[in-house]
Formats: sequence, C-alpha cells, structure tokens
Amino acid sequence: MGGGFVRFAGFDRSVATVQRAWDLGIRYFDTSVMYRSGASQAILGEALADPARPHFIATKIGYFSEAAHFRSIEAMQVQLRENLRLLRRDSVDLLQIHEADWDNWWSDRLEVGPGRLFELEGSFDFAHAPVIQFLREAKARGLCRHIGITGNHARHLGRVIRDVEGLDSVLVAYNYTPLNVTVREHVLPAAAAQGMAVIVAGLFTFVNSLPMGWATEGSYLGPRSDVQLVALQKLQRDCGLPMAELALRFVAADPRLATILVGACQPAEIEENVAAFLRGPLPADVHAAIEAIAHQF
Repeated sequence: MGGGFVRFAGFDRSVATVQRAWDLGIRYFDTSVMYRSGASQAILGEALADPARPHFIATKIGYFSEAAHFRSIEAMQVQLRENLRLLRRDSVDLLQIHEADWDNWWSDRLEVGPGRLFELEGSFDFAHAPVIQFLREAKARGLCRHIGITGNHARHLGRVIRDVEGLDSVLVAYNYTPLNVTVREHVLPAAAAQGMAVIVAGLFTFVNSLPMGWATEGSYLGPRSDVQLVALQKLQRDCGLPMAELALRFVAADPRLATILVGACQPAEIEENVAAFLRGPLPADVHAAIEAIAHQF
C-alpha cells in the first residue's frame, strides 16, 4: 500500500484506512518525507504502532529544498532521523532514494531542479555518489534492512541499476500501466541480473484522463497516448469491469513483480482493490486486448 494520501481524508480516517489494509492482509506500506509534507509517515506511525500488527515498511530520502543536500550525507542522516521519529521506529525495512532519476543526486548543482533528469548518455559515478554511500552506511548500522531506488522513468532507473551493485529493490511509477509497459524492457531484465525486487506504482494515474500539456518524452506517455486511452476506455465499457480493476489485474498478472503499490484514502477503496486483486488474472481476451493497447506506446 502506498502512503501518498493524494486525496487526503484527514488524519483519523487515514489511520483507519491503513489499519483496514492490514486487516485485509496487506503488509507492505510505502511512504516518503514528501507525502503530505511528512504527515503520511506520522499516519503510518500511528496506524502500525501496535506490535501485534507486524508489517514491512519502506520510506525514502530526498526532496530537499537545497541542492547541496542531495550531495550531503549529513543532510540525509538528519532527514532519516526525522523519518524514523515520525514512523515511531528505530529502523525501517527498506530505505530508498526518492526519484533516483533526478540529476541532483549525481551532479553538484547550485539549485534544485525538480524533474530534471540526468542525461542518459552522460558520465556519472553512480556507485560512489554520496547517496549510495549513505544507503550502504545506513544498512551497515542497522537503520534499514534493505536499500533501493525509486523513480518515474524506466530507462534512467535501468541505467542506475546496471551501474550500482548491492541494491535490493527498485520502485518504478507510471511505467507499467495499460498505456505503458516500458518497465519490461528497461527495468525487469536489469533488476533480474542484479537479483533485485521490482515494485511498480502509478497504475491508475492516466487510465481515466491525460493531463493537459504533459510532455511525451517516452516515459509516462507516448505520442499515441490519446489513441491508446480511447481504445482502453472502449474496452472498459465493453467488458464492464471498473477501470482500476482492469489496470490492477493486468499488471498483477506479471509474476516478475515483487509487489504493486496502490494508494487509497478510504477503507472502502482498500476493500475494492483487494477484492479486484483476489479475482486473479483477467480473461485471456481482455488481457490480450490491453497488451495490444500498451504496445502502441
């Protein structure tokens, strides 16, 4: 379960949503310092404080307001301490770089450039960057059990994976959906070669509408995304399944994925997602139709 709480329903309701997820068998919880300005971590800390609720929790470091902090181990240590305080834990199960496809992690910059990606063909010493040193030290000190990276661009994450040894997982958002399956090409093979778990998120972001003015640079949306979406929406009407269920069951059919993150703000949304997942793979003809749509990317 992802802890972004985009449609925030309030602290108490969010705590109830997390606890309902646990009751339904969900044990993986993902959060970040930037989700609701840290409130997401406080919510998970409250919801999962009971030792009778064993779970696996993943958080991230990043989203610094000063460019120098992306290259400062001390700044990362300070942020991690605050993460742990909000989560009410001495350590986390998985500690990740938030947006490892950002240029700021790998190059000294004078300003923060949110969304500025590193050059795919550029020369970077990924393996010895301060953030990688920080992750390894945190793991050695017992502040986390596993370390990983996250991001929104499959090609860029694939490059980091190939250049850095010792990572345990990679989380990719928006690149495994009914409109885009580039994770299969750029992340899954590289992760398998390194023995890394692959986590995907952002399944539902673009299946109902396409944001106006978004660039089609080949990661989130392709030049035929409008055509793809029309075809997907027609398929949804013809088969009668909810759009979120189509996306979830389509992606969940891939056995190479370790887990899938789906956000929820209300207990009923968790219940719907779990029920959809438990229905298993889509009918073969529906799955094949989505594959045809996705491959138009």
